[in-house]
Amino acid sequence: MFMAVTTLSACGLTPSAAPAAKASAADTSARLTAAVTISPVSGTAGVALDAPVTVTTNSGRLTAVQVTPTTGAPLTGSLNAAATQWTSVGALGATSTYQVKAVVRGPSGVTGTLTSSFATLTPTAFVGVSLWPGTGLTVGVGQPIVLRFSQPIITASSRQALLAYLHLSLSSPVPVGAYWFSPTELHLRPQNYWPSGEQVAFSDSLGGWDAGSGDWGQGSDSVTFSVGDARISTANLATDQMTVTDNGQTVATYPMSGGRDQYPTMNGIHLVLDRESQLHMISSSVGIPVNSPDGYDEIVYWDIHISDSGEYVHAAPWSVGAQGNTNVSHGCINLSTADGQHFFNFSRAGDIVNVVGGPRPPVAGDHGVMDWSTPWTSFTPIGVSQLTPAVTTTTVPS
Repeated sequence: MFMAVTTLSACGLTPSAAPAAKASAADTSARLTAAVTISPVSGTAGVALDAPVTVTTNSGRLTAVQVTPTTGAPLTGSLNAAATQWTSVGALGATSTYQVKAVVRGPSGVTGTLTSSFATLTPTAFVGVSLWPGTGLTVGVGQPIVLRFSQPIITASSRQALLAYLHLSLSSPVPVGAYWFSPTELHLRPQNYWPSGEQVAFSDSLGGWDAGSGDWGQGSDSVTFSVGDARISTANLATDQMTVTDNGQTVATYPMSGGRDQYPTMNGIHLVLDRESQLHMISSSVGIPVNSPDGYDEIVYWDIHISDSGEYVHAAPWSVGAQGNTNVSHGCINLSTADGQHFFNFSRAGDIVNVVGGPRPPVAGDHGVMDWSTPWTSFTPIGVSQLTPAVTTTTVPS
C-alpha cells in the first residue's frame, strides 16, 4: 500500500510529493519502453528464415530478451558490450509465430517492458542433402566430397550463400574448392590430391539457407573420413602397359589391352568409383546388340569401376594374347586374371587411374573423370579450418 507523507511548511501541514513520484516512475517506464525497437516489426508476416531478430534501446540497458516460437525452443542471442542491442543467433523456424519480450532498465532502477510478435514464411519445399564419403571410411587421394541435394539449386546467389552453411576441417589444411556439376550436385576437392593420411571432417547445417525459388534448407549432417595411401596408376593406351604406384613407388607393371579404335578408352584422370568381385556385363547396356558381331554377355571378375560410361579395369582371360601389344576391348582396361585380382585387392574408392595415350578426351559430366578434368580455376575456394580431434576410419568396402 502506498501511503502519503506530510511535511511542515510555512502554511502548516501539506501533502508530500509521493503521488507525483509515482507518476514520474510510470512516465520513466513509458519512456524506457518507447526507446526500445524490435525487428521484425510487430505484426509482420512471411518473415524470411534467415532474418535476424534484433532488440535495440537508445535509453537504459537491456536486462532480458525472450524470443519464443509457438512450438520449439526459444531463440538464443548475444548482447553487445553496452547492453543496448540484442541479436539472435541461428535460423528461424518455418510457419511459426514468435513472441518477443524485452525488458530495459534505466539508471534509477525503473524498468520498461515491450512485447511484439511476428510470423515466419512457409517454404515451397525444404532442401536436404546426402553426403559421400560416409563416416569412418578410408578413401583414395582423389576422392571429392559429394553433396547431392533433394531439390535443384538454380540461382547463383543461393549457391554462393550455401558456402556459409558448410564447414570443413582438415588435419593438414590444403586449398579446397567447390564446383556445381549439376543443379543438384556440388563437389568439393583439393587443389591437388589429398595428402596421404589426411583426416577430414565435414558438416553442414542448412537451417536458414535460402535455396531460391521459395525453397529453404533443412537439417544438418556431418561425416569424418580419412585419406589412405596415394595409389595412382597410369594406363598407357599407346604402350599397352599399366603402371601402379603406391606413395610414389612403383609396385606393379601390368600388360593391358584398352579400347579398340571403334571404342577407345576415355583419356583423363579417372577415379575409382566402386568395385565388385564379379559383374554381369552385357553389351546392350551400352547400346551394342548382344547378337551383333561386337556383342557380349559375360560374367566378368575383379571389376574396378572408373567411369559412368561403363569403363572398368577388370580381368579378361579371353584377351591375354592382346594384352601388352594391342587394344581390343570395348573401352575397358583388360588385365590377366591374376593381375586383375591383384589390382582389385589393391584398389579403393577415390584412387586414381590416369588413362593416357588415346584419342578420346574426357567426357563432361562423367563422374569418373569430371572432378580432375575440370580446371582448378573453375572451383570456388572455401574456408578450411584445422582439425584437432582424431578421426577413426575403416577402409571402403567392396
